[in-house]
Amino acid sequence: MLLNDFFKITTLKNATECELIAEIELNPNHKIYKGHFPGNPVVPGVVSVQMINEILSEHLKIKLMTSKARSIKFTSMINPKANPNLIFKINYSVTEDKNYKVIAQIFFEETVFLKFNGILSSSF
Repeated sequence: MLLNDFFKITTLKNATECELIAEIELNPNHKIYKGHFPGNPVVPGVVSVQMINEILSEHLKIKLMTSKARSIKFTSMINPKANPNLIFKINYSVTEDKNYKVIAQIFFEETVFLKFNGILSSSF
């Protein structure tokens, strides 16, 4: 779990019934940055995806993990010192087999850092 260690949620609200907006604050002193990369910290891509899992898990009050990533586009690097605050926009719907179809973006102001389209599962 990265929540409350690597990042904390400062705001979590529904924009619509199946759209969630989360504002988060990164911990720029987290030990992950000692290896990724010393002197030039960057949020690892897999960590960005995990944050989507954990934010939606927190909202739905169930544990989720990525079971299929249809598309992940990293459009800009996240430097926790330059961009400690991020916004997550997560659209989700329940599939026939009780998984969650998710389309998400991580951004701040005009900069989009990641676009994600995939399936999150609660049964693993």
